[in-house]
Amino acid sequence: MKLIVAGVGPGDPELATLAAVHAAEKAGLLLLPCSHDGKPSVAGGAIRAESLQVPTATLIFPMTRDAGARDVELKRQLENLRPQWEDAKTVVLPVIGDSALYATGAYLYDVWRELVPNLELEMIPGVSAHSLAASCARRFLALGAEILSVIPGTAPLDRIEAALRSSDTAAIYKPSALGDKLREVVEGTGPWHEFVRVDRAGLPDERILKGDAALTPADEYLSLLLLWK
Repeated sequence: MKLIVAGVGPGDPELATLAAVHAAEKAGLLLLPCSHDGKPSVAGGAIRAESLQVPTATLIFPMTRDAGARDVELKRQLENLRPQWEDAKTVVLPVIGDSALYATGAYLYDVWRELVPNLELEMIPGVSAHSLAASCARRFLALGAEILSVIPGTAPLDRIEAALRSSDTAAIYKPSALGDKLREVVEGTGPWHEFVRVDRAGLPDERILKGDAALTPADEYLSLLLLWK
């Protein structure tokens, strides 16, 4: 059996690659990731999963930093879904953004191999969130010899600050994780000349905040902060 982790970009069907769509169309099982039970899959919407004539199943990814609890829950769901996947030659998991960057498919693959040791992996790249956010802001992300850092807001503060100090431009994923410390961290690692935060990039309710407003605490999970020195 093969697991195909397909990056489908930010959620806009126009930005999903043909490779991701074609993989979904040929899937033995299309596994749609959701953050909460009953909530529609953003990744599934990007490939218009409801219109595809393939078997589908929903997998709820636990929103927790507890890796052990996350893996236990993923394994439990996989066991419950076994009748749907055990005879499938290919299972396609669409993921928001790029399949190689902060993709939940990595966790699923590791857990699944405990159940299927010879499980194959294929990855299809997609438009990354920082590339899309820069395009939404109509700003070139990095030029020439400039150093770009891609930083998770969930990292330890000292590591975030060290990365920012050594960068010419930066993309902070999940700035909401920094809470009230966001402004302090950014201002303490500058001087930064431009700030842009993009919430829900590429979706109908996309929001772009510039300047001082970009450093207000972010409460949106699908958010990204761009910084330029």
